[in-house]
Amino acid sequence: MDRESLKGIRERPLVGSIEDLLRVVRENQSFLVASHVNPEGDAIGSALALAEGLERMGKEVTIFFDDRVPYLYSFMPHVERVTHDVTGRVFDVTIAVDCGELERLGKGFERIGERGIFVNIDHHSSNDLFGDINIVDEDASATGEMIYRILKGFGVPITSTIATNLYVALLMDTGSFRYSSATPEAFRIAAELVEKGVNPWEVAKRIYESHPVERLRLLGQSLGTIELRCGGRLAIMVVTRQMYESCGATEEMTESFVNYPRSIKGVKVAVFMREIGERSYKFSLRAKEEIDVSRIAALFGGGGHRRAAGCVVEGDLEEVKERMVKAIERFL
Repeated sequence: MDRESLKGIRERPLVGSIEDLLRVVRENQSFLVASHVNPEGDAIGSALALAEGLERMGKEVTIFFDDRVPYLYSFMPHVERVTHDVTGRVFDVTIAVDCGELERLGKGFERIGERGIFVNIDHHSSNDLFGDINIVDEDASATGEMIYRILKGFGVPITSTIATNLYVALLMDTGSFRYSSATPEAFRIAAELVEKGVNPWEVAKRIYESHPVERLRLLGQSLGTIELRCGGRLAIMVVTRQMYESCGATEEMTESFVNYPRSIKGVKVAVFMREIGERSYKFSLRAKEEIDVSRIAALFGGGGHRRAAGCVVEGDLEEVKERMVKAIERFL
């Protein structure tokens, strides 16, 4: 067992340890690997890689997402294995990856028959420690980085398919290795994953150059909503349900839209708000500099990282927008 490869994963006190995790995996047979609603690259890549690793140890593994996997990630190895229904099913162990709150596993998760020992592996500083065993490292570039170390600790070989899934996890949560989360360790792991068979060009082509035209039409409309507030330090961009309908687009096509307002010179905080239901808006917050947007999201019941966070706010569009602006003003 390679303890050194687990170096840097920090368990929270009084709620479990890495040794507990290793023992639990050895002593049990049936596993559920799950992640949050509206899954993105880190959640999907971490879950798929961990599932394959457990199967290579002779375990029975089910992969669950409450929502369907977005089209961008349809090329990822084993994605066809994902199920959206665990109603009444019984597992020895459930492992949640990249999920900061129990509620974010979705309504479908609540219909599980027996989840068994509950393990929580995540890198969000706002994680609420909902597991029986909680392993949280807010310094990790992605949950995928933690899964890499755990699999190495188990002595599981990093196959080309595991490598591809972990590479996507790192790629997306570091903004293609552009964000402050792109640590030297993230680059070292990425280099090893390429050595194990990842084709960076093929991954980039599938993620960045395979969009439907409806996404570009939606982006065009959304760019027209950009507002600069707080003397140009705050930029806000919006997508409404009416815009989805007029473009023939879907919610999954808005991934990375928040990067456009963030790219504006002088902007310190970018906000992308999308309508997810009647009088309900999902906010994605991004910061360029010293502002901790996870603290802003927490004011509205959300969470995330210092530079990337999110929350859901109920109310009319202009009302919730102004509430968010006033909250951000306090930090600017």
